[in-house]
Amino acid sequence: MAGGPLGSGKSFLIARVVAALQELGAEPLVIRGSAALRRTALGALEVAPDPRAPALADGVAGTGPLVLIVDDAQELDAASLATVVRAVHTHHATGLIAVTEPRLPTAPRNDVIEVIDDLWISGSADRWELPALCPREAERLLEEFAADDPFDSVTRAGILWAADGSRLLLRALVDAARAEIAAGRDPLTIVSEGSTRGSLAAVLHAHVRELEDDQLGALVLLERAPGLRYADAARLVPASVLDDLRSTGLLHDDGSTGHRLSVNRALARAAERVWGRERSRNAVGEMLDRMLRDGGRWWSRPLARQLADRWVREVAHPSDLNEVAAPLMQRVILDAARDANDHGDAAHAAAYAAWLDDEHDTPAITLEHRFAQVVLGSGRPGTSLLDLDPEDHHRARSLVMLLEIDDRDDRLDGARAIGVRVDDATDWERAVGRARAALDDLRLRDAVVLAEHVRRHPDTNRVSDRVGAELLEAMSRAYLGETTAMHEALGRSHRLFRTGSFEDALDRLAARCFHLACHTVAGTDDAGAVSHLATERESAIRSGGGGVAGASFAAVLVEVRRGRVLPALRELRAARRRADFAGGEAVGLIELETAYGLAAFGYPREAAELLSSVEQRGTGSRVFRQSFAATSAVVAATNGALSEAHMHAADAWAVSSETDAVMLQLRDLHRLVVLDHPCAASSLILMRELAADVEAPTARDLVRAAEEAFSEREREGWRADRALARLRLSLVPHGTRPATSTTTSVPAVSVELTAREREIALLVEDGLSNRQIAGALFLSVRTVESHIYQARAKVGAPSRRELGALVARHGAHRAPTVPPAGDESPPPANGHPSVSARA
Repeated sequence: MAGGPLGSGKSFLIARVVAALQELGAEPLVIRGSAALRRTALGALEVAPDPRAPALADGVAGTGPLVLIVDDAQELDAASLATVVRAVHTHHATGLIAVTEPRLPTAPRNDVIEVIDDLWISGSADRWELPALCPREAERLLEEFAADDPFDSVTRAGILWAADGSRLLLRALVDAARAEIAAGRDPLTIVSEGSTRGSLAAVLHAHVRELEDDQLGALVLLERAPGLRYADAARLVPASVLDDLRSTGLLHDDGSTGHRLSVNRALARAAERVWGRERSRNAVGEMLDRMLRDGGRWWSRPLARQLADRWVREVAHPSDLNEVAAPLMQRVILDAARDANDHGDAAHAAAYAAWLDDEHDTPAITLEHRFAQVVLGSGRPGTSLLDLDPEDHHRARSLVMLLEIDDRDDRLDGARAIGVRVDDATDWERAVGRARAALDDLRLRDAVVLAEHVRRHPDTNRVSDRVGAELLEAMSRAYLGETTAMHEALGRSHRLFRTGSFEDALDRLAARCFHLACHTVAGTDDAGAVSHLATERESAIRSGGGGVAGASFAAVLVEVRRGRVLPALRELRAARRRADFAGGEAVGLIELETAYGLAAFGYPREAAELLSSVEQRGTGSRVFRQSFAATSAVVAATNGALSEAHMHAADAWAVSSETDAVMLQLRDLHRLVVLDHPCAASSLILMRELAADVEAPTARDLVRAAEEAFSEREREGWRADRALARLRLSLVPHGTRPATSTTTSVPAVSVELTAREREIALLVEDGLSNRQIAGALFLSVRTVESHIYQARAKVGAPSRRELGALVARHGAHRAPTVPPAGDESPPPANGHPSVSARA
């Protein structure tokens, strides 16, 4: 007998067994159970097309032993089951009986399954366990189902999360996502929300129909309140139900101090259809009423927005809500309006705010209302400035930035339109603003001092603010080439992360992107940063909301850093579609980084198109202006316009030379030498002088690469392909560059893995799961996963399976620091500065 949950591959196994038996000359009798025939005596045998089935029911033995295959045996009627069991016990038949077993441990046992289990317990049968898909197998199967790699990484992660360990559901999701792409729609929508028709709807329904009533209800309620704390969810759902759902993966815990929960949305929507729309609506209404009755002791912004929707739709006037206290009503409307504005839904934000009368209005709600009106094009300059609380000043400044205004005079007009002063800020906000402005302007010594002031400020008390202060210093140190101080600041920020008090998924993701950007600027090993970023990306994808677009932008940074530029371009396009706002300079810098990579890796047309779509901000920060000029130089060189490339490369140097950003200066001088600028000789001399006082090892790498380029040009003349190869090496860190410019090849293993990482990679190659490896090495599963992420990042392996294959094939020794004979490429010069602090 073979048993496993729905989607564990049972039917696929049976098909393979039947095919193998037929190749050996045997013709098995195949019987399939059916829920429709469960109450029909001998129904499964009577409908079988094989004439031996009725004979088996009559107790007539054939001329030889019968090979019997039974699929979905849990659906057999009692008479058919008795016939099968009798044939086995009397040795008239041998074969394979497959059952679909409940996934949840609390699910009631099927009587038929118990009878079949008795065959195994009594020694009449062997038992094969068919577990749900492990992550490694799910990834492998996804590659098989989508061999042409049509999905961006966020869609892939969403498919794997929604598939819930089921082969059947994984295949249905892949097919549905493909159909969405063919129709010109974002495939992630149907992956995250499911479908009400077609094969995907049928498979989703089959996966939730075994759930008990309270489990279905829990999925319905928690889908409406993503990010709800576990303790608050336990007010609405029994803790035992939460634990059962969490243990099976239907419920995701983000691991923060508050244990914020999110559900598999596709299955939750299917659960709502099974539970019933009317019943679901009533249960959600009761949950909203409960939040009001509890007077704000627990809270959910998504629930607040649903309350606001209900009030706007059903309540004519706020005064009609006699049972709701005014402060609570204001809190609901404020959170609803903020959530709508944050998701680019200005129409609903305006509707929520307009529903309140003047008696209940507050300055914070008016701020959201005016912002929505400006976005909708119906706003007028505010007749009065808003008297905001200190904690609302930061929100006001953020809204002004979202208006996508880059000129200061226009920004002042935008601020007046929503009734705030740009410079009207608290002392703490001014301190943070000065530090960020210094970093954007590349006044790095000032930025270090100002970041220290922010860190010591008495109002820097939230964990997110403390992390931000550390990252400001880390980035400043990275530009200065002070890698020891940079690592110290990054270490402090990482320890703050580990406290678990930094709970906003999008803020955590942004901080991890900033962490990676520090390594990019300094040119240091980024394996740990990539591993931490991968963890936050996965959490953001599961949490949904604005974090999904953030996860897409994070994927761009990693792909470019690894030299996989075509996947990076696909990630960028997906991120643009999913972002609620254009993103300003931050997104512009990511676009420039991608265009730089495309040009350096030999995709001139794509690079030029992307560069032309980036708005050149003449009054932008120095970081942006330097990045724009540097990228323009490489794109021009790729397209054969060397004179234009020289001009842009000189422009980039003109920006960085006015600053103390030595790592930018070295890269700009390196670019001048590699592109054979008329000032190449003097640039090389200046590079040597600058690098002599820089701690970052990348500085010496850049000098060596420039020296080799200069010597080669004197011997053989300048060649565009070799110049681009050197610029390409300056983009990708040691040990992670692809073997070819196709960006999909697995790079050679060229960095030293730790002994533990090698050991785990070889066990991966042997086919062990993470849990099996953890058991063999007496480690936690989380530790094994961490080692695999770090090893993959070091060698640039795109998947867990490729990591094992690479280590088994090549070993994990350190590559030589000097190119071997015949290798015309210099040692790689790490990093490129255009992933900036704003990324």
